[in-house]
Amino acid sequence: MPDPKGDKLFVNLSASQVRRRLKGVGYGVRKVQSAGRNMAVVIHTAIGHNLRALQAIFADVGSALTERELVETFEHRSQRQSGLIPMQEPLVHDDPPGEPPPGD
Repeated sequence: MPDPKGDKLFVNLSASQVRRRLKGVGYGVRKVQSAGRNMAVVIHTAIGHNLRALQAIFADVGSALTERELVETFEHRSQRQSGLIPMQEPLVHDDPPGEPPPGD
């Protein structure tokens, strides 16, 4: 069976939860498919205001127009919440410690 025509919106929820949120809404939603664990794809024909309204429904859990964008956003958010921020290199001073100022 071929996929329905339309654009894709990747959502960080299971397909059943996405269907519950979209029940009775419309906005040009053609189909909701599972894209793995806790990830769904909404195939839609929404543009302009309807697209923004569709994205607003999933603003609290995260949605993106591409799968890569959603995964990067989710990873960044989880690193920030867990406190695992990428390590920075320590500052290295090129000059050796100077002599104490005169008068001490």
